[in-house]
Amino acid sequence: MKIALIAAASILALSGAGMASAQDVGHVYGSVGVQTTNNDKLGTDLNSVNARVGTKITPHFGVEGEAAFGTNKDTTALGDYRLTSKYGVYGVGYLPVSPNIDLLGRVGVSDTDLKAPAAAGKLEQGTALDYGVGAQYHFNSAYAARVDLTRSEFQNDKGTSNAATVSLVKKF
Repeated sequence: MKIALIAAASILALSGAGMASAQDVGHVYGSVGVQTTNNDKLGTDLNSVNARVGTKITPHFGVEGEAAFGTNKDTTALGDYRLTSKYGVYGVGYLPVSPNIDLLGRVGVSDTDLKAPAAAGKLEQGTALDYGVGAQYHFNSAYAARVDLTRSEFQNDKGTSNAATVSLVKKF
């Protein structure tokens, strides 16, 4: 929980720092990307495609929603695991470091469903507190490439996972 508070404080600090263009405020963006997630409790490495939709509320703070769907299975001693879906909502802080590069931090909650081996029954990884950092490079006023790392801390002692994502972002 201490890490979550530090991450939330970092988002707030990012939301008030730097000099950003107000022209992005109110514009909706969408992204499509690929994600790889490792889970410490299950010992799995699962891949997915993800989509995000968001908007900047101020030049340094925005919100986004995310949906991810699994693309592979990982076999452990108990059998095969597959990500069924992951949905999340996040607050996002932006820190422009140049006209083309933004650093970002995000904090939010997600819900993850996994398909587990028959021996384990239906496994719902469940609700998690998520936080992470990333960067995006703007090719022009409409497109950007984004990379980020997000950690999920699941409730009820269900472990943690770390996700790395690479996305193409389009501003509308």
